[in-house]
Amino acid sequence: MHIDLIYLRKEVVSTKLQPLLLLLAVGLCAIFFGILSSTANPLLIGIGLSLIIGPFLLIKPELTIWLILIIGFLFGVITASPKYGKFAWFLSILSTLLLLPSFLNMVWSKRYVTPNFIKLALVFMLYAILVSLIHGGSMQEFVGGFKRYFQSYGLMLALFLTSVSANTYRSWTKFLLVAALLQFPFALYELLVLVPLRGGLALSSETTDVVAGTFGANLEGGSPNTVMVIFLFIAVAFLVARKRSGVLSTNRFILFTIICLLPLGMGETKIAVIMLPLVGLILLKKDLTASPSRAIPMILGLGVFTALLGYLYVALIMNSTLETVINNTLRYNVGDQGYSKGVYLNRFTSITFWFEQQGFDDPLSFLIGNGIGSSYVAEEGISGHIGLRYPNYAISLTSLSTLLWDTGIIGLSLFTGIFISAWKAAGRLIEEVKDPVVRQDGLAIQAAISLFLLSFIYSDMIVNLVSFELIYAIILGYLAYLMNQHGLLRKTIALPY
Repeated sequence: MHIDLIYLRKEVVSTKLQPLLLLLAVGLCAIFFGILSSTANPLLIGIGLSLIIGPFLLIKPELTIWLILIIGFLFGVITASPKYGKFAWFLSILSTLLLLPSFLNMVWSKRYVTPNFIKLALVFMLYAILVSLIHGGSMQEFVGGFKRYFQSYGLMLALFLTSVSANTYRSWTKFLLVAALLQFPFALYELLVLVPLRGGLALSSETTDVVAGTFGANLEGGSPNTVMVIFLFIAVAFLVARKRSGVLSTNRFILFTIICLLPLGMGETKIAVIMLPLVGLILLKKDLTASPSRAIPMILGLGVFTALLGYLYVALIMNSTLETVINNTLRYNVGDQGYSKGVYLNRFTSITFWFEQQGFDDPLSFLIGNGIGSSYVAEEGISGHIGLRYPNYAISLTSLSTLLWDTGIIGLSLFTGIFISAWKAAGRLIEEVKDPVVRQDGLAIQAAISLFLLSFIYSDMIVNLVSFELIYAIILGYLAYLMNQHGLLRKTIALPY
């Protein structure tokens, strides 16, 4: 009886304490989130949001993927505009949340096999972390660098390490097609309304870079219009793939392709004149080897369309001559002129400058770089310690120069190896899978990878801009998914498609 009374008292005390403990927890949370709201620190705010929504999203990774796709492809103003820069952390944190269930599936599940290009991506991430630890830079520099380099890795891994149905995958591909088609009305609005606000077509590239579709139009300049162009070329590549495999009707193919190509003529993105034949020739490479006579008319048509696009840029948008445009382009890309006002380096000299600064007195910088985030130069926020050493040089103008400064020759080789390995993996889809849809998708994936590699020497998007990193994460994640589904990574088991 005495023992029963003791337990009864404990139960009563416990019951009385529960409301007090709940009140204490709510009070502490209120204080914590009140502090977060006053700091405006994106990292702390991200941690707070993760504590609230993280557990639920970990249980439903497909919902997290949907959120990333919707925010990343339809609300680019959040990720591209400096005005909303802190909100871009939310998208990065959503992707990072997917790392935990992905790593657990990678380690414990026997259903999924990790392809070589994904292994290389993980090796590069580990390597970049170790390099940063060796150099001992500031925590803020490391966190910012890690966020910029690896903010899409969670999405990339989750796309093939998460158990989702084929219907869910088809829903994602349909959404991406809708996102590609939506670039036209958004680009048209930006051309007719925003370009005049910035001075009109008379100022050419100084105003038309605001035509960036849903990826974020910034009236102050620096809109990611190249991201829109690359996304549209990839969308067209997959439309061609689906048409050639017989799952897309001719009428729909023509309609969708025209809508996707129209935004290319609304802004001045000269690199599109190189991207168009590059993508076209990769899609036609099987025809060139199988039946060159049949491929020649298509190549001629590709050449005519490229010439028309070039004429549109030179004569109508830039109101100039071909000779003048070529001379000016060469001067601020490979000549002695800086890429923009107040900047000493351009795309070519940013690479030669790195070699000039290397010496036997610091071999580590040449081999392994100076740590992720070290070359970053921020107009607002934290710049890296190497970026502060060269504030007006634009040493991180391209992905190539950024990787050299941050991770050295070894890091650049590893990162480039990711896409070379992915190209070879897509080649296996083309050669070894009987499904015509998958084989044609393999060609489209190779076309996308060629654009990623081209971006190395064009800008720093692939190691800095979340919207572009989401695109390459989707392509590599989809490639890994296809390889698992069709048994190319484990010959004894062919998983259902």
